[in-house]
Amino acid sequence: MSKPAWACALGAILLWALFATLVRHAGTAPPLLLTGVALCCGSLASVHRWREWRVPAPIFGFGVASLFLYHACLVAAFQLAPIAEANLLNYLWPMLIVVLAACGPAGGGLLPRQLAGCAIAFAGCAVVIAPSSSGLSSAHLGGFALALLAALCWAVYSVAPGYMGAYSSWATGGFCLGAGLLALGAHSLFEAPYDPSAREWAGMAAIGIGPLGLSFVMWDRAMRVGNASTIGSLSYLTPVLSTLALAVTGAVESSAWWRLVPALLLVMGGVRLTR
Repeated sequence: MSKPAWACALGAILLWALFATLVRHAGTAPPLLLTGVALCCGSLASVHRWREWRVPAPIFGFGVASLFLYHACLVAAFQLAPIAEANLLNYLWPMLIVVLAACGPAGGGLLPRQLAGCAIAFAGCAVVIAPSSSGLSSAHLGGFALALLAALCWAVYSVAPGYMGAYSSWATGGFCLGAGLLALGAHSLFEAPYDPSAREWAGMAAIGIGPLGLSFVMWDRAMRVGNASTIGSLSYLTPVLSTLALAVTGAVESSAWWRLVPALLLVMGGVRLTR
């Protein structure tokens, strides 16, 4: 895989790893409000290339719908099911990326080592997330289904650009703005009015510029020029690095530290296997 693809994929992953830490600075802002404001702010990361937001209507609609559905499903899943279990199911998206890319028209078929590499990397993700889980319960099937739907939405969004007409990765800024406005509309319909403090506005803006803005530009570029199998396995670094960031800032218990080393080794082993 080329150096630009590695750089873009790792850049997006590092920004996503900061998401949970930055959410702490968004206070108690309702989820849809946070998502809407952050996505709208995220569009500012590429506003200097706004002319490249002009894409055919079907592509624009697909991008906006994908970003909105992914975040809406994930927010709803976290509300209807325990977060640890829902988040673990959500992290099936890297494996789905590998499967969809390999089985698509431009793919060469799914290789056993690719699937094995993703499974090993997913195990690394589970090492970090699963200890907080209380087990899957039939009482939360709706939330689990939404978490799986979120994973599928992100996987399809990630793989689809390879089958669409050429457009600039900076067009994701337009997708963010459209999805953000939809999220704000959903907030006005389904959540109680909320007046954020200055600190909360700053936190939501920071989330937008990084984890929900520039990261999407880099991710789009990585998926276009990189190897989907390698990037999929590499993506399992996100929960590992996210836990590390939370541990450094004192947001998680000290027992989380010991899980980071085996998790990191499993993820890197999975990446190595898919290369």
